[in-house]
Amino acid sequence: MEISQRIKSERQAAEWTQEQLADRIFVSKRTISNWETGKTIPDIESVLRLSTIFKLSLDDLLVKDSDVVKEIKHKETIAKLSVLYFVGPILTALLLLVVIFLPEDIPHRELTYYIVMAAAANFITMFAFQFKIDRLKGKEVDLDQQLKQGIVAGAGLIISFCIFLIVLHFL
Repeated sequence: MEISQRIKSERQAAEWTQEQLADRIFVSKRTISNWETGKTIPDIESVLRLSTIFKLSLDDLLVKDSDVVKEIKHKETIAKLSVLYFVGPILTALLLLVVIFLPEDIPHRELTYYIVMAAAANFITMFAFQFKIDRLKGKEVDLDQQLKQGIVAGAGLIISFCIFLIVLHFL
């Protein structure tokens, strides 16, 4: 039984109207109607409230292959990717700052070049993550537009790298 049918049958068994159920779980009557017709699915907070009100375990309320479970897993994947999106560039930037401010007697010029190249690689990775996140969110991804953005970002990165090298040369 899908969650939409389960919500409706449990509500009717309790002899509640959609409005009464909506008041108990702090949503609108329209939201309950949309859930029961399968137009939308409840978010995790609402699922928890429903399980409490109907005195059902989450396993009883959620079917393993239900849309709610799939949606929760989908959002979880997007959240994890969104966090990973920034980890590499932030670590590279911190490492670069450490190397820049090392004492002069420690040879770190060559290391700086490697870190800048790692930063460039991180930006490429960021574009790949963004592409995957957009696809998971259901956004239509235009590869030509992504390629153009990548070329512009790459050109900006190369120019920034050249300026960085010039500044390092004069320090």
